[in-house]
Amino acid sequence: MTAPLPEPADELDTPFEGLSPTATADFNRDGFVHLSDVLSPETIGQYEPTLTSEVLRLNTQHLPLAERDTYGMAFLQVSNLWRENEKVRRLVFSRRLAGIAARLLGVRAVRVYHDQALYKEPSGGQYYWPLSSDRTVTVWLPLQETPLDMGPLAFARGSHNPVGQVPQTELNPVVYDGHYGRVLGSG
Repeated sequence: MTAPLPEPADELDTPFEGLSPTATADFNRDGFVHLSDVLSPETIGQYEPTLTSEVLRLNTQHLPLAERDTYGMAFLQVSNLWRENEKVRRLVFSRRLAGIAARLLGVRAVRVYHDQALYKEPSGGQYYWPLSSDRTVTVWLPLQETPLDMGPLAFARGSHNPVGQVPQTELNPVVYDGHYGRVLGSG
């Protein structure tokens, strides 16, 4: 008999058991890992309305896309929602997400730099995600199904390494993690 799934409220406090034995090495080599079912649909359903309403309430971007600069076209974004809403704070500081980050980094504990809700608007064609250090974990938690035609987050395997460590010929021009295709190799 299998153990019952944790209730959504409790799920945030339980360790994630879905990290493979090679997850830390994969993360160090590739710069990302793709994890499925970190949070159940019930937990996401419990938090999505709150996150969305807080983003809409706190958003300061009111210009049409055509009138924004490049950075402004990337996302509607609101940072540090945890300061504004206790329910969001519970998600951001959850033991489950922190535990994943700590295990991937190979450390006992992690510190939240900030939370940032990024909402990609229809026709918002810009992208943005530069990092200056490989000692960072970013959690992308989609609040809905995100098929390819909606422009899901993409990763270039090994791109976190200094230039020259990943031969340019090994990087496909446009690639997606998970079932969308391979990042390295000829396809």
